[in-house]
Amino acid sequence: MPRSITPAKVGPLPMQWVNRILLAALLAFAIAYLPQHVATGGSAEDLARVEKEHAALRRGNERLQADIEALRAEIAALKRDPEEVARIAREDLNLIRPGEVVFEIRRDDKTKP
Repeated sequence: MPRSITPAKVGPLPMQWVNRILLAALLAFAIAYLPQHVATGGSAEDLARVEKEHAALRRGNERLQADIEALRAEIAALKRDPEEVARIAREDLNLIRPGEVVFEIRRDDKTKP
């Protein structure tokens, strides 16, 4: 009579193998993460420094935004008002219109009593 072969029963992994897998995963994490963490020194001082730099950059950006708005207002004024262009030409560039005469008054630093 031929004997029939029955397959072996395959059950859940024994606890011993599960523990080994978890230990290997923990060891892999420690090897991958800890050296970089120790080398970079991810400390509270670094975080404080970065937050301080971030705040300084935000303040700088706010100042630049205010400057941009002021320049946009000046551009709009120059586009709509020719007298504003003339004022800037006179004050900033020291230009005069044809036919105008400029009187320059110089004061001596030594004033006689």
